[in-house]
Amino acid sequence: MEFSASIHCNSCCYIERLAKLSADFIRASEALRTWGLGEGDDLSVSVPFRTIDHLWNNSQDTLGGSTKILLEFSASLTQFAAHEQAIREHMKTVRTQEEKLDTLKHRRKNVVSKADSAERKLSKMDSGHKNTPAQTELLMRLREEIRELDSEIMTEEAKLGDLKRTAAREWMTLKFGGLQECCRKGLVCISRLFSIDS
Repeated sequence: MEFSASIHCNSCCYIERLAKLSADFIRASEALRTWGLGEGDDLSVSVPFRTIDHLWNNSQDTLGGSTKILLEFSASLTQFAAHEQAIREHMKTVRTQEEKLDTLKHRRKNVVSKADSAERKLSKMDSGHKNTPAQTELLMRLREEIRELDSEIMTEEAKLGDLKRTAAREWMTLKFGGLQECCRKGLVCISRLFSIDS
Protein backbone atom coordinates (compact mmCIF):
# COMPACT_ATOMS: atom_id res chain seq x y z
CA MET A 1 0.00 0.00 0.00
CA GLU A 2 1.34 3.41 -0.94
CA PHE A 3 2.07 5.93 1.81
CA SER A 4 -0.70 8.34 0.75
CA ALA A 5 -3.22 5.48 0.64
CA SER A 6 -2.31 4.62 4.23
CA ILE A 7 -2.64 8.26 5.31
CA HIS A 8 -5.91 8.56 3.39
CA CYS A 9 -7.37 5.50 5.12
CA ASN A 10 -6.25 6.64 8.58
CA SER A 11 -7.58 10.17 8.04
CA CYS A 12 -10.99 8.76 7.16
CA CYS A 13 -11.16 7.00 10.56
CA TYR A 14 -9.86 10.13 12.27
CA ILE A 15 -12.53 12.35 10.69
CA GLU A 16 -15.25 9.89 11.68
CA ARG A 17 -14.00 9.86 15.28
CA LEU A 18 -13.82 13.66 15.33
CA ALA A 19 -17.40 13.92 14.05
CA LYS A 20 -18.48 11.39 16.68
CA LEU A 21 -16.71 13.41 19.38
CA SER A 22 -18.60 16.51 18.27
CA ALA A 23 -21.91 14.64 18.32
CA ASP A 24 -21.11 13.19 21.76
CA PHE A 25 -20.26 16.69 22.99
CA ILE A 26 -23.66 17.91 21.77
CA ARG A 27 -25.52 15.06 23.47
CA ALA A 28 -23.61 15.53 26.74
CA SER A 29 -24.22 19.29 26.66
CA GLU A 30 -27.94 18.86 26.14
CA ALA A 31 -28.09 16.23 28.89
CA LEU A 32 -26.31 18.64 31.23
CA ARG A 33 -28.94 21.32 30.66
CA THR A 34 -31.81 18.87 31.06
CA TRP A 35 -30.35 17.46 34.25
CA GLY A 36 -29.75 20.94 35.69
CA LEU A 37 -33.39 21.95 35.22
CA GLY A 38 -34.53 19.35 37.74
CA GLU A 39 -31.77 19.88 40.29
CA GLY A 40 -32.89 23.10 41.93
CA ASP A 41 -31.91 26.74 42.14
CA ASP A 42 -28.27 26.16 43.03
CA LEU A 43 -27.65 24.84 39.51
CA SER A 44 -30.18 26.92 37.65
CA VAL A 45 -29.35 30.34 39.12
CA SER A 46 -29.36 33.03 36.46
CA VAL A 47 -25.91 34.45 35.78
CA PRO A 48 -24.57 36.60 32.97
CA PHE A 49 -22.84 34.77 30.15
CA ARG A 50 -21.83 35.43 26.58
CA THR A 51 -22.26 33.37 23.41
CA ILE A 52 -20.76 33.98 19.99
CA ASP A 53 -23.98 35.43 18.60
CA HIS A 54 -25.19 37.29 21.71
CA LEU A 55 -23.21 39.40 24.15
CA TRP A 56 -25.03 38.90 27.47
CA ASN A 57 -28.14 37.06 28.37
CA ASN A 58 -29.25 37.10 32.01
CA SER A 59 -32.35 34.98 31.51
CA GLN A 60 -30.65 31.60 31.16
CA ASP A 61 -29.74 29.24 33.97
CA THR A 62 -26.09 28.41 34.71
CA LEU A 63 -26.13 25.00 33.07
CA GLY A 64 -28.23 26.28 30.16
CA GLY A 65 -25.64 28.95 29.47
CA SER A 66 -22.85 26.45 29.90
CA THR A 67 -24.61 24.18 27.43
CA LYS A 68 -24.74 26.93 24.81
CA ILE A 69 -21.02 27.57 25.22
CA LEU A 70 -20.22 23.87 25.02
CA LEU A 71 -22.33 23.63 21.87
CA GLU A 72 -20.23 26.42 20.35
CA PHE A 73 -17.11 24.37 21.08
CA SER A 74 -18.78 21.36 19.52
CA ALA A 75 -19.28 23.46 16.38
CA SER A 76 -15.55 24.21 16.36
CA LEU A 77 -14.84 20.46 16.44
CA THR A 78 -17.17 20.05 13.46
CA GLN A 79 -15.29 22.83 11.63
CA PHE A 80 -11.99 21.11 12.41
CA ALA A 81 -13.40 17.91 10.87
CA ALA A 82 -14.23 19.98 7.76
CA HIS A 83 -10.57 21.05 7.56
CA GLU A 84 -9.58 17.40 7.78
CA GLN A 85 -12.01 16.54 4.98
CA ALA A 86 -10.32 19.14 2.77
CA ILE A 87 -6.99 17.42 3.49
CA ARG A 88 -8.52 14.11 2.38
CA GLU A 89 -9.49 15.68 -0.95
CA HIS A 90 -5.86 16.71 -1.47
CA MET A 91 -4.80 13.17 -0.59
CA LYS A 92 -7.12 11.76 -3.24
CA THR A 93 -5.28 13.82 -5.86
CA VAL A 94 -1.96 12.33 -4.79
CA ARG A 95 -3.43 8.83 -4.72
CA THR A 96 -4.80 9.27 -8.25
CA GLN A 97 -1.31 10.23 -9.48
CA GLU A 98 0.23 7.25 -7.68
CA GLU A 99 -2.28 4.94 -9.35
CA LYS A 100 -1.48 6.46 -12.75
CA LEU A 101 2.23 5.81 -12.17
CA ASP A 102 1.51 2.24 -11.02
CA THR A 103 -0.50 1.66 -14.21
CA LEU A 104 2.43 2.87 -16.34
CA LYS A 105 4.86 0.60 -14.48
CA HIS A 106 2.54 -2.37 -14.89
CA ARG A 107 2.18 -1.61 -18.61
CA ARG A 108 5.98 -1.40 -18.95
CA LYS A 109 6.35 -4.77 -17.21
CA ASN A 110 3.93 -6.34 -19.71
CA VAL A 111 5.73 -4.81 -22.69
CA VAL A 112 9.11 -6.01 -21.35
CA SER A 113 7.66 -9.51 -21.05
CA LYS A 114 6.43 -9.36 -24.66
CA ALA A 115 9.82 -8.04 -25.83
CA ASP A 116 11.64 -10.87 -24.02
CA SER A 117 9.34 -13.39 -25.66
CA ALA A 118 9.84 -11.79 -29.09
CA GLU A 119 13.62 -11.79 -28.59
CA ARG A 120 13.66 -15.50 -27.61
CA LYS A 121 11.55 -16.33 -30.65
CA LEU A 122 13.86 -14.30 -32.91
CA SER A 123 16.98 -15.98 -31.50
CA LYS A 124 15.56 -19.37 -32.51
CA MET A 125 15.05 -18.25 -36.13
CA ASP A 126 17.85 -18.30 -38.65
CA SER A 127 18.44 -15.27 -40.86
CA GLY A 128 16.73 -16.93 -43.84
CA HIS A 129 13.49 -17.67 -42.05
CA LYS A 130 10.47 -16.05 -43.71
CA ASN A 131 9.19 -14.47 -40.41
CA THR A 132 12.57 -13.05 -39.34
CA PRO A 133 11.94 -9.49 -40.70
CA ALA A 134 8.48 -9.31 -39.11
CA GLN A 135 9.79 -10.65 -35.78
CA THR A 136 12.71 -8.18 -35.87
CA GLU A 137 10.31 -5.32 -36.56
CA LEU A 138 8.07 -6.44 -33.66
CA LEU A 139 11.05 -6.55 -31.30
CA MET A 140 12.15 -3.05 -32.39
CA ARG A 141 8.63 -1.66 -31.85
CA LEU A 142 8.44 -3.22 -28.38
CA ARG A 143 11.86 -1.83 -27.43
CA GLU A 144 10.80 1.62 -28.66
CA GLU A 145 7.62 1.35 -26.58
CA ILE A 146 9.73 0.44 -23.54
CA ARG A 147 11.90 3.54 -24.08
CA GLU A 148 8.78 5.73 -24.38
CA LEU A 149 7.31 4.21 -21.23
CA ASP A 150 10.60 4.71 -19.37
CA SER A 151 10.53 8.38 -20.34
CA GLU A 152 6.88 8.74 -19.36
CA ILE A 153 7.52 6.98 -16.03
CA MET A 154 10.43 9.28 -15.23
CA THR A 155 8.28 12.33 -16.02
CA GLU A 156 5.37 11.05 -13.89
CA GLU A 157 7.70 10.22 -10.98
CA ALA A 158 9.07 13.77 -11.04
CA LYS A 159 5.52 15.21 -11.21
CA LEU A 160 4.41 12.97 -8.36
CA GLY A 161 7.36 14.03 -6.21
CA ASP A 162 6.53 17.72 -6.80
CA LEU A 163 2.84 17.09 -6.15
CA LYS A 164 3.59 15.31 -2.86
CA ARG A 165 5.77 18.17 -1.64
CA THR A 166 3.17 20.78 -2.56
CA ALA A 167 0.32 18.72 -1.14
CA ALA A 168 2.18 18.06 2.12
CA ARG A 169 2.63 21.80 2.64
CA GLU A 170 -1.09 22.36 1.93
CA TRP A 171 -2.06 19.48 4.25
CA MET A 172 -0.02 20.83 7.12
CA THR A 173 -1.26 24.38 6.57
CA LEU A 174 -4.87 23.17 6.68
CA LYS A 175 -4.27 20.80 9.60
CA PHE A 176 -2.45 23.26 11.84
CA GLY A 177 -4.67 26.16 10.79
CA GLY A 178 -7.75 24.10 11.69
CA LEU A 179 -6.19 22.96 14.94
CA GLN A 180 -5.27 26.54 15.84
CA GLU A 181 -8.83 27.69 15.06
CA CYS A 182 -10.34 24.88 17.15
CA CYS A 183 -8.06 25.62 20.11
CA ARG A 184 -8.71 29.37 19.86
CA LYS A 185 -12.46 28.80 19.86
CA GLY A 186 -12.08 26.45 22.82
CA LEU A 187 -10.19 29.11 24.76
CA VAL A 188 -12.81 31.73 23.85
CA CYS A 189 -15.55 29.40 25.06
CA ILE A 190 -13.71 28.84 28.35
CA SER A 191 -13.10 32.56 28.86
CA ARG A 192 -16.80 33.28 28.20
CA LEU A 193 -17.81 30.64 30.67
CA PHE A 194 -15.72 32.11 33.48
CA SER A 195 -15.84 35.84 32.71
CA ILE A 196 -18.47 38.24 33.95
CA ASP A 197 -18.56 41.65 32.35
CA SER A 198 -20.70 44.58 33.27
